[in-house]
Amino acid sequence: MDKAKDILLSCRNLSKSYENGTVITRVLRNINLDFYEGTISLIYGKSGSGKTTLLNLLAALDKPSNGEIYFRDKAYGSMTDSQLSKLRGNNYGFVFQAFHLIGRISVEDNIKCPGYINGRQIDTNYFNYLVDSLDIRSLLNKMPNQISGGEQQRVAIARAMILKPCIVFADEPTGNLDSINTGIIIDVFKNLNKRYGTTLIIVTHEENLIDNCDQVIRLKDGEILIEKGQN
Repeated sequence: MDKAKDILLSCRNLSKSYENGTVITRVLRNINLDFYEGTISLIYGKSGSGKTTLLNLLAALDKPSNGEIYFRDKAYGSMTDSQLSKLRGNNYGFVFQAFHLIGRISVEDNIKCPGYINGRQIDTNYFNYLVDSLDIRSLLNKMPNQISGGEQQRVAIARAMILKPCIVFADEPTGNLDSINTGIIIDVFKNLNKRYGTTLIIVTHEENLIDNCDQVIRLKDGEILIEKGQN
């Protein structure tokens, strides 16, 4: 790992618990991690290991019970909800297993939606690059219910990338896809990382989803069991 690269995101003593009456369920326990700029990290583990909870905390979609998360050394805990929302809009992209496309608008408008929401202009050349890389140009005028699951996921990735986020958080992005669509998506992730320096943090149940990634983190019962790379 090139230590000349800056730590973009980190967490210290991160824990998450849920309370239901007198029952306390501890999902994460004292997680400490660094994510360097321009790298690819995989977080993997079985269902219930806490990997999606960790991703949601790192992405500022949920708040920890204890510990702190830092984006470029600024603590999430020091930010207001409005500031966290602005942080997500300006710096983060999200890819979910369930796609979450908006059914009443076209594929093209789905991709450009983050620009509309954040009041930012879409880079036409970059839009064309994403559309062609993901092989979805023929889908632009269609509605989400007119395209397949694999195509929907490729559209969701274009939407996540459209504002050139410095970090993309992906939760099981290939979990429901066949090998062909999985291969397309992995190739696009690699190319975006190499060409644009996008930092990728990917939750998966497959340890070897991406060859030669920079960091592999295995979670079991809310704790880091194995961490490889970036040490």
